[in-house]
Amino acid sequence: MKAQRLLAALLRWGGRVLLVGLCLFLGLIAYLLIQESITRSKYRAEYPPPGQMVSLETHDIHLYCVGSGSPTVVFESDLDQYGSLSWDSVQDEVGEFTRACSYDRAGIMWSEPGPLPRDGETIASELKAVLDAAGESGPYVLVGHAFGGAYVRIFAGQNPDDVCGMVLVESSHPEMLTRFEEYGVTSEIPDRNTRPLILLLSRLGMPGRYKGNVYNLPPDVYDPVQAFLPESSMTWFDEKVEAPNTLAQAGQVKYLGDLPLIVIAATKPPTSIERGQILDDLWLELQHELLSLSENSEIRIYKVGHYPQFQSPELVIQAIRDIVERCRE
Repeated sequence: MKAQRLLAALLRWGGRVLLVGLCLFLGLIAYLLIQESITRSKYRAEYPPPGQMVSLETHDIHLYCVGSGSPTVVFESDLDQYGSLSWDSVQDEVGEFTRACSYDRAGIMWSEPGPLPRDGETIASELKAVLDAAGESGPYVLVGHAFGGAYVRIFAGQNPDDVCGMVLVESSHPEMLTRFEEYGVTSEIPDRNTRPLILLLSRLGMPGRYKGNVYNLPPDVYDPVQAFLPESSMTWFDEKVEAPNTLAQAGQVKYLGDLPLIVIAATKPPTSIERGQILDDLWLELQHELLSLSENSEIRIYKVGHYPQFQSPELVIQAIRDIVERCRE
C-alpha cells in the first residue's frame, strides 16, 4: 500500500511539474508572438514603402516606379528576401532614360502575402495584374535576376504582345536542378507539410535579424531587408517549395521569336578543384543555352559575383539601355 501511495504521489507531482512546464512554454510562445508583432509594427513605421501599394482582390502589392518614357523596364528579383531593393543600385539610373518599375512579390518586404501556391504562373499573373491596376502599360523590357529569370520568362509566355525585350541576369535555367543533380549537387526543396511550423517560427521572429551582410549590401538596402526578414522568409519557403514546378513552367516557354535578349553571366577564375570547375563550366553552359529563347540574343560574360546589380551595376544598366534602344528602333 505504501508503494502504491508513493507512486500515486509521484504521478501527481510529475503531472503538476508537466503542467507548470507547459504553462511556462505557452507563456513564452505568447510573449514571443506579442514581441514580434510589436517589432514588426516598429519596423513598418521606421521603413515605409518607397512606392505605392497596389490593391488586388486578395492582397496589396508594393510597386515602385521612377522615370518616364517607353518601353517600361520591369525588374524581377531572385528567390530571396530583397524584393524591389534588389535593384536599388540600378533602377534610378535606368529611370533617367525610360520608365522603370520594381516590386515586391506577395509576402516579400512591404507586400502582403498572397494565395497559394506561389509558383511561377501565379507570380507572373499577379505581376500583370499589378501593372494593370497601377495604370502601367507595355511594351515592357523584362529584367530578371536568377530565379527571377524564370518568372519573367513565364510572364513573356503569358503576355507575348506586351514584351519587347528581356535581360536575364545570372538567370535560372529550366533544367538547372536535374543537370546539377547529375554531378551530385542536390537542391534541397522544403517539405510543404512543414509549413505550419515554418509559419509559427516566422511569427516568432525566426530566422533572426542581422546575421551578417554576406553581399556587402549598402545600409539603405541591408537594414530594411533584415527588418522584414522573418516575414519575407515565409514567402521564400512557399516559393522554394514550388521551385521545381516553376522551372517546369518556365521550360514550357521555349521560343520568343526575335525578341531582343541579353544574357548576363558571371564567370569565376579557373580553379584547381576539378569538381568546382566542372560545376562552373556547367553554369556557363546553361547560360549559353538560354540564348535559344530568341533569334536576336547575345551573352555577356563578366568576372563578377552572382549579384551583378550590386557588384557591378553599370554592366546591368548598359545591357538594359541596349535593349531599350533596340525596342525603340
